[in-house]
This record gives sequence, C-alpha cells and structure tokens, in this order.
Amino acid sequence: MTQEFFAEITPPCLVGFMILLPDPIPLPQKATWYSTTDERTPELEGVEFAPQSGVATTPVLDGEHNFVSLRFWQMVDDSPTPFVHESKLLMKAFDAMHPTHNEDTGHEYLDREIAPGEMYRTVVEAVTFNSEEPSDSTSIDRCLSELMKFYRSYRVVAPRPLPELTIRRLFPTVLIFKRAPDETEVTFVGITVLEDGAPPNLGGLVSEVGTDYAMFDQAAGLQSRLDRLDPLARYLECRTDAGYALHGVGSFRDAVIHLGIACEVLFDGLLGMLMWEEGVSIDDAAEVFSSTIVTRIKNEFHTRLGGTWRLDRGELGDWSRKVADVRNRVVHSGYRPSVAEAIEAEAAADALRDFAAGRLSALGRKYPNANVVFFGDSPVPVG
Repeated sequence: MTQEFFAEITPPCLVGFMILLPDPIPLPQKATWYSTTDERTPELEGVEFAPQSGVATTPVLDGEHNFVSLRFWQMVDDSPTPFVHESKLLMKAFDAMHPTHNEDTGHEYLDREIAPGEMYRTVVEAVTFNSEEPSDSTSIDRCLSELMKFYRSYRVVAPRPLPELTIRRLFPTVLIFKRAPDETEVTFVGITVLEDGAPPNLGGLVSEVGTDYAMFDQAAGLQSRLDRLDPLARYLECRTDAGYALHGVGSFRDAVIHLGIACEVLFDGLLGMLMWEEGVSIDDAAEVFSSTIVTRIKNEFHTRLGGTWRLDRGELGDWSRKVADVRNRVVHSGYRPSVAEAIEAEAAADALRDFAAGRLSALGRKYPNANVVFFGDSPVPVG
C-alpha cells in the first residue's frame, strides 16, 4: 500500500503518519505545533499547502527549508483496561500455585517448552517468616528488598539489557496469603497496594484534557530555547530527568546523577550569562571555564552576585554535601544511594536554584539581560 501511495502521488506532496504516544499528554484537542527543519528544500518555494486537512491553503512559512507540523488528537480509549487484566493474571497465578482442594484450576502456566510467538508474564511468589504478627508493610518491604537484590544481579547476566527494577515500576497490586508453618494449604488474606507502586497505565482522564493553551505555549517556547542551546533550558531538562528518576521510576542513583548534572549546568549557564553581559572576552572566559567547578564557585560568583558562596555552609554547603559528594560516590564507586539521600539531594538542588535566582534578581539593574533569560519566557521555576 505504501508503494502504491508514492506511485500515485508525485512531489511536491505531503506525507503524514499517525503516532500513538506511550503516555497521554492533556493538551487542547487539535493543538498544532509547526517547525522548520535544517533541510534545504528549494522546490518548496512558492508552493502552497493546507497546514491541516480541511484548512485553507497558505504558502510555506520558509520556502527554502522543509517543515514538520504536529497536530495532537485526544481519542477516547475503549480498549480493555490493563489494570483489570493484570489483576486477573495475579489471581490466575495464585490459583495455579495454590489450587483449592488440589483440583486443576485450568489456569495454564509454563511447565513445558514455550511455543514460538507465545507471550508470558512473570509473577513472583515471595514468602517470609515472622516470629510475631507483623504489619503488612514490614513483611512486604522485606520481600521487596530481597527481590531487588536478586534482580540487581540477574540484570547483569540477562540475555538482553534490562532497566533497573524499582518499586515504582512494579504493578501496584499485591495479593496476600498466609499459612501456618506446619500446614501446606494457604489462606487467601486479600489485596494490598504498594505505597510507592506505579499507578496503573490506564491512559488519561478526559477531564484532564485542557482548553487553555498556556502549557502548549510554554512547551513551544521552551523548545525554541533548547534549539538555541540555552543553558537554562538545558537545566530544566536535566531537572526534569532527575524528577522522573526519583518520583517516576524510583531510581535513586539516576536521580542523584541528574541532580548533579542539573546543578553544574545551572552554575555554568549562569556564570556564562554574567560574563557575556560584562563583555568578558572569549579567551578570558575559556580560561575561567578550564578550571574545576569548585574553583569557579569559589572565585567567580561572590564578586558578581554577592551572598555566601562558601562550600561549608548555607545552600552551597548543602549542595556540596548532599548533591556533589553523593553524586561523586555514585559515579566513581558505584554507590547506590537511599531514598532519603535522593530526596535530600533534590531539596538541596532546588534550594541552590532558589538561592541563585534570588541573588540574580537582587541585581536586576546590573544584569538586566541575564534576568530576562532567567525569568523570561519558559523561565527557571523558583520556589
């Protein structure tokens, strides 16, 4: 069919693709983003295209370069709910492992050779012993800790690359059963939900779809800044990576690494703007940036922005201990930080951002252009 399409329609023409995103984004229905590319396409000169189906034709905005137009459609999803399907899969596994009255439940599990093309999912039966009645969280946490330890080693020897297993990536529903030490049959207790488990991937609620284009406009503005290699836009991207690692998938190691990157991008991006606004020559700036990050912090910021830029106190001290030091242990020795360390690093990184923003804002007249970049369209969020 694709070959016939190209055979029937000759250039200049439009070629379109429908792409299903893995996660819903609640932009307004039919919000459209248009961009030119770096590809020179002189045959577009003077050609008129309809920017969307059913819309009047207009000349291409830049006749010398190609373009991409993205239109976002919000579709009702009436497919079977994954959460319900996976919950039934858990019950099937429980019935297969512990059939009532030793009867065959009819739920097949793979105690035979897997046929080509068959799909499978893995359910872990984790059992622990307690000398006294524990809370559900105590026994579950113990089992999860050991599961993470095993998976950590398994992914190293696995036949294909696998992401780190975190609680946030686990299906949130867990079945609970108990049995006495001298008994073989189990008693089904019920269902619990992991406190930090991933929310079920059900798509998005229709009520979330917006009609306000503010978020769409912010994304478009930020994309333009990223295209221009704006260091503060890159800071926002690194900070987003850190937030997703910490709160999205629960990878504390990745969170600390991304927080470390974000802070250094913030330091150097801010310093670069200040030096540019002062008219510092490229050669002099290159000499400054050839030194270590610690040297630049000690020597370059206080004289320009004032405030306390010492690494043994205040926001800079917290960054040094809770972000930089932990990040260095992760990178140089393979250290695996705890959730508490990752959360502390996040708080310290955000406090550093707020401190830098406050110092810059206090000297708005001295550095007006840097203030516009820092606090203008798609600004660095403060507080």
